[in-house]
Amino acid sequence: MLLLLLSLITAQSGSPPPSTPSAQRADSSRPTANGRELPAQTSRYNRGGFPGRYRDAKGKVRLFTLKYEVSVFDGAGNAIGRARKPVMLNQGVTKQMEIDGKDGPETYVWGWRTDGGSGWVPRDALADPPPLPPAADLQNRNPRPPRESPTPLTIDAAAGRKQLAGLRHVNTQGVIPRSGGNKGEHYAGRNPGPKDFVYLLLAVPNVQRGGMAKDSIPNGGKFLPALDEKGKPIQEVMTMYRGRDLTKPVPVTLLYGRAPGSDRYGWIARANVGAL
Repeated sequence: MLLLLLSLITAQSGSPPPSTPSAQRADSSRPTANGRELPAQTSRYNRGGFPGRYRDAKGKVRLFTLKYEVSVFDGAGNAIGRARKPVMLNQGVTKQMEIDGKDGPETYVWGWRTDGGSGWVPRDALADPPPLPPAADLQNRNPRPPRESPTPLTIDAAAGRKQLAGLRHVNTQGVIPRSGGNKGEHYAGRNPGPKDFVYLLLAVPNVQRGGMAKDSIPNGGKFLPALDEKGKPIQEVMTMYRGRDLTKPVPVTLLYGRAPGSDRYGWIARANVGAL
């Protein structure tokens, strides 16, 4: 009886029922949802489910107050800006760096969208810093590969940005959001100019809550691709879309590896070191 009633309503209105793909289309006539949630992981190197930013008891993103104005650094220890306002932090993402000739390395935390850009800020500059995570957490998430390429690749942040501009990808729920997120260019040069850099990612944005930064590599820096047991690059090919239109798919390759001199493995868009 319910199915019959639904059919009659549909026939009279001339509109499809809410469960059809047409109902998933936003303001445009073009689809923005593929109806498929992203997987939890695609390999032992590409695991999703990262918790993201620190949040308070009400689930809102927590802001950490700075005791004083500080420099924000890229992954090579280059200052890229200054942070003055309270900062958002990626959970559990820390790094030991020796900067400004200080006596021994200090602990830095990853500040997201600070007023000096996204990058490393000294943990001791926080009025109420979060507890340090177990050292093995990120290493377990991004394990050492069997082999590595003998030839490092050079980061060209501007070339990556040019190739990835205008591309969008679906979120965990399989939807391209109406907001400004989920853009291909977010995985290319993030700071156009002499202090440009690209993110080193915890996971590819083709898994649940992927695409989170764990570090950065400056423009002109080197990236050492990881190889599997057969000597082939460890890579993921995901689908992005031109604009928010799922009828215009574009394959985008991401590579696993690290910056020489670092033991932090992660992912970068291949467009930053070569072809899309």
